[in-house]
Amino acid sequence: MLIRLALRRSMDAPKGRFGMARPVTPKLSIATQEYVDHRTAQSKSTRPPYYLRSLYRRFVERVGDCHVSTLRSQHIEDFFYGPGGLADTAGSTTLANYRVNMRSFLRFCERREWTLRTVDQLTEGLREKSTQSNRNRYRMTRDELRRLLDAATFPRDRALIAFIANTGLRISEAVRMRIRDVAFQKGELYVYVPKTDEEVTVPLSLDLERELRVWLTHYTEVAGPPKRSHYLFPVCLRPTFMPGHAQVRNPERVLNPEAMISHPHVIIKDAAEAAGIELDPGDAWHTLRRSFARILYEDAREHGHDNALRIVQAALNHKEVSTTERYLGLDIERQRYADMIKGKPFLTADLEPGKIVDLGERRAVGHG
Repeated sequence: MLIRLALRRSMDAPKGRFGMARPVTPKLSIATQEYVDHRTAQSKSTRPPYYLRSLYRRFVERVGDCHVSTLRSQHIEDFFYGPGGLADTAGSTTLANYRVNMRSFLRFCERREWTLRTVDQLTEGLREKSTQSNRNRYRMTRDELRRLLDAATFPRDRALIAFIANTGLRISEAVRMRIRDVAFQKGELYVYVPKTDEEVTVPLSLDLERELRVWLTHYTEVAGPPKRSHYLFPVCLRPTFMPGHAQVRNPERVLNPEAMISHPHVIIKDAAEAAGIELDPGDAWHTLRRSFARILYEDAREHGHDNALRIVQAALNHKEVSTTERYLGLDIERQRYADMIKGKPFLTADLEPGKIVDLGERRAVGHG
């Protein structure tokens, strides 16, 4: 309905060349409202998507309430990465979600032939910035990950860090884990992935098994035998004062097995600070996920796996291998090219080794 009203109001649109009327497209405020309504109807949810309305309201304020057909890639890039743009305040995960939602909106417009440029053309700057951002993101070595573990003094925090470092799962997936999701006998973890609304099976490494067994022993000592429905990494409640001592704070942490952690970013930041590791601004647990991915990729290549990238893709639960490639911060084809050429013969590769004359020897006999 909003679109029909907008089109009626735009009948007197300016003429283009040869007196032909330019294509009439809705203004951004109307198009974004139509898209939000479309998303709401698709999700069959009664809860208004406030985060979407907020994102697109800010977009309209930044770009101006222009017609959709006038959008350029510069508008999109400036909204995300210009002075005062989204990248100045949003963390890496939130910014990635914003990019996904922006592309989804632009595809919505493209299907209705409101845009004069394709989604790829409009988001070219986002793709380059995202790839460059991933390439420069901090990734920890195995030694740094071990230092991070040792810096976590509370058993639950150490176990959670070990969990992410050994699986590469998202923190949103880890905090949802329950006792029943760990199968020590099978060497498996059963993980619900909110992003795709599916359950996946993740292999349990020996290192992680040891860490979880230590943690569950402590868990049982302080909270009693956990039920299968209890959270694997429950929230901790810290009583303000010691019983009978109104001025003495209680240093002990009390576990609440029926509630999951609400502020996990505090755990990783405190551990990183104690370990002397500087995390990227706006980044936290995703550093461990990227670190796991890079270590797994390098290990797979070292063991001669030609499909190392596919292995990492499966571990990270990515639908597209191109996402994994950008996530690793690697240009896979360029790396393969470098592996083929660096330090190896090229023009003389088809000659027998005995027929190749060392450059130093050639110069020594005066043929240089």
